[in-house]
Amino acid sequence: MEAKLRQKAGFLHGVIAIILFSGFAANSLAQESQSEKDTLGTFAGSLLMASDYMFRSISNSNGRPQVQGDFNWSHDGGLYLGLWASNTDFGGNGNSMELDPYIGFTKDIGDSGFNFDIGYWSYNYPGSEFRLDYAEVYTYLNYSKDKFSASPSVWWTDNYFGDDFLDGVSALAYEITLGYEVCPGLTPSLRVGEQTFGSGNDNLDFTYWDIGVDYVVDDWSFGLRWYDTDGVDPFLANPKLTDGDLVIGVTRSF
Repeated sequence: MEAKLRQKAGFLHGVIAIILFSGFAANSLAQESQSEKDTLGTFAGSLLMASDYMFRSISNSNGRPQVQGDFNWSHDGGLYLGLWASNTDFGGNGNSMELDPYIGFTKDIGDSGFNFDIGYWSYNYPGSEFRLDYAEVYTYLNYSKDKFSASPSVWWTDNYFGDDFLDGVSALAYEITLGYEVCPGLTPSLRVGEQTFGSGNDNLDFTYWDIGVDYVVDDWSFGLRWYDTDGVDPFLANPKLTDGDLVIGVTRSF
């Protein structure tokens, strides 16, 4: 089993390396023909402390606090990549961390107010006694005008939560987030989504939503949100982790 897991991890790392190399190569060629004002990209990151770790409105930290970090690189041409990490508390002994590399491409659509974002997100749980690693491909179509914003998105995987959970079962999550800045820095928002499953497992489908407000001042963001679900099968998650939770979070960007 360990050999198979190492082989799978090696394959995933190889795919990611090829993607990253291709992206860097493409951008290097593009930079040769761009003006001197173009840069080699920008590094950024954030650190979040929250009262719970919610993933599609289900607690992944067993109702306990979350510490989350993100470090990323982006280029003016649209390519970006990064590494996201958080503590977790689910899925058996040893599963105390989630470590997620990701890569994507984003671009404004002229002056229309629309922006698209496509990417690949790899979920990894080092130390877990179970094989829960999997990946999703995502697509966003973002729109903003004045103080209003809307972001519908779709996330797809061919193996939801890895080989030891729903082995070989595909899943599609689609959602939309709406926001409106009522005054400088203060933005209430609402997200509604549905997690669906293929391979005859549509009885596991469930809806999720969250509503709250974020206040941004300088490099700090303060959030207060209510998360809830409907129709989550106990097979997917303990009911106590899906019954709704009010989450307080503070983010420092750098």
